[in-house]
Amino acid sequence: MLRRMEVYLLEIPLNEPFRISSGTSTRSTNIVIRLVDANGNEGWGEASPSRRVLNETLDTVKATLKNLFPKVKELECTDIEKLYELMMETPDSPSAKAALDFAFFDLYGKEISKPVYKLLGGYRESIETDITIGIMEPEEQAKRALKFVAQGFRSLKIKLGIDPKKDIERIKAIRDAVGYDIILRVDANQGWSVNEAIYVIDKLADYEVELVEQPIRWDDLKGLRRVRKESSIPIAADESVKTPSDAIKVIEADAVDIINIKLMKSRGIWGALKIASISEAAGIKNMIGCMGESRIGITAGVHVAQGLKNIMIYDLDSDLLLKEDVVIEGGASIEQGVRRAGSDSGLGIKNVRKEMLTQISVLK
Repeated sequence: MLRRMEVYLLEIPLNEPFRISSGTSTRSTNIVIRLVDANGNEGWGEASPSRRVLNETLDTVKATLKNLFPKVKELECTDIEKLYELMMETPDSPSAKAALDFAFFDLYGKEISKPVYKLLGGYRESIETDITIGIMEPEEQAKRALKFVAQGFRSLKIKLGIDPKKDIERIKAIRDAVGYDIILRVDANQGWSVNEAIYVIDKLADYEVELVEQPIRWDDLKGLRRVRKESSIPIAADESVKTPSDAIKVIEADAVDIINIKLMKSRGIWGALKIASISEAAGIKNMIGCMGESRIGITAGVHVAQGLKNIMIYDLDSDLLLKEDVVIEGGASIEQGVRRAGSDSGLGIKNVRKEMLTQISVLK
């Protein structure tokens, strides 16, 4: 049983403005929660709301947490399926539900003295993430690519979707700069039309691009199927898949080769497991991505990635784009692109910078 939930605001500036096809961000503004159980154990969670993708605001996150806490506080930390059921019956913020899910899993792991990824399957001991380059002029993106390669990253994710012809120039400039030993992935964030996507992807094939993520509108599955049929590069769905039922829809539409799981969309770890199981049964690979999480939320993603065999592509880098790290000790490490969740129980987050957290409420 839970004794209380502490709710905090966390705001961290980005290292530089981050532009995608749908807008530009300069800071990450999230909600962090700390659950305390009857034994005094703590469980950490984080919500990174998205107005564009999930129709959320900070206010909907706070309202959802306030609404859900009385319903879930009598649960045991092992009652994950019951938690998921209660969350799916409650409307509004998916990322608020993800935060609760993380905190429950954190407490669960601590109760049995196991890291979360061992609870999920314990398939691998580390993962190699890409790092993302926002939309810039081609020469600027090439400079960022060289910087990240010098830091040890072997995979780069390139944001496109503003100007089809310049998008091709961007990938050419980056490939010319880093050579062909570096993996390149591209993400248009719904920025192209169907015809633009077919045109650009045909040109990108010359530059050995590993995948193209969400080339067109999330709800145009017929168009996405056409793009996939015309493409020699695997097509990944992101915004098109938020729930297990969405995964079934894109698979039945024969529209994707890869489904990108994001814990903020899936309502946390338990929802991610359901999407991964559906994908694996259908022969569809999974990647795992992120919104604007700090290392608290990213750590949950690394645990999921290490736990499940079918998650084969890793885009867990949002905390690396922030000016400050809220985690002092514990959580997912990073070294030359390789991330490890570690062997500590639960999520493994031992200490955070309390001065970075502004308390909003305490629910009992």
